[in-house]
Amino acid sequence: MNTNLESVEAYIESYPKEVQKILKQIRSLIKKSAPKAEESIAYAMPAYKMHGKPLVYFAAFPKHIGFYATPTGHEKFAKELSKYKQGKGSVQFPLDKPMPMDLIEKIVKFRLQESESLQKPTKKVAKKAVVKKAVSKNSESNTAVVAKEIHQYNGTQKGEHKVICILLAEEITLNLPKAENKVWHGHPVWFLDGNPIVGYSKQKAVIRLMFWSGASFEEDGLSARGEKFKDASVFYNNVDDIKQKDLKRWLSKSIKIQWDYKNIVKRKGVLERLK
Repeated sequence: MNTNLESVEAYIESYPKEVQKILKQIRSLIKKSAPKAEESIAYAMPAYKMHGKPLVYFAAFPKHIGFYATPTGHEKFAKELSKYKQGKGSVQFPLDKPMPMDLIEKIVKFRLQESESLQKPTKKVAKKAVVKKAVSKNSESNTAVVAKEIHQYNGTQKGEHKVICILLAEEITLNLPKAENKVWHGHPVWFLDGNPIVGYSKQKAVIRLMFWSGASFEEDGLSARGEKFKDASVFYNNVDDIKQKDLKRWLSKSIKIQWDYKNIVKRKGVLERLK
């Protein structure tokens, strides 16, 4: 997979003619079903967004087309997708079998309907939004985004590992909206006030998710604990291994429980607890 392509046209043209034909059909179907969707390259594959949020993605692999409709799209059509190989938020359509265009169209339209429904607030919510806007008229948004260099890092991963990285980046950023994120020492890391909080990296055949203060979370799931400091980790080889309830709970604890890694050099390797 070429991770340096900047347009969907260039992405499609980088594949053999027979694969190009399938990719063009999928792209055309998405654009027809969701004509207002924003098209771009994200995570090194064609991506479509509505109202600034992911709608669907697709990507070509040696033996299949990967289709990503976030968990809701796959949950809604679980029965129809059951005959295909899947991960959380992903499905593989084999290249040696007819592409299920009708099913892809149904999923895209469902995701579009879901996206549009989220843009219709109740009167109560709309009133709160007006008040909030009036109070913070000149303030900047605190909504965090995933840094471009992290998108690039995720794009260099392959197969299931790429999906794991994409899901982790989205969940971490969503649950740590005030955190800065960047590639640090070669892998994605999120910081609060300059203190490293959480990050992930490729470790041979797995993706390692590490919390710098995780040993203090008292969580059995974070079983891989560092010997010298307060870090603790969990390893993922398949996206289904990610338990989102656990992940959200750990991220919440990462805000409340912190050790001062930022000043560890100044203190000659001695850690002090911040929270």
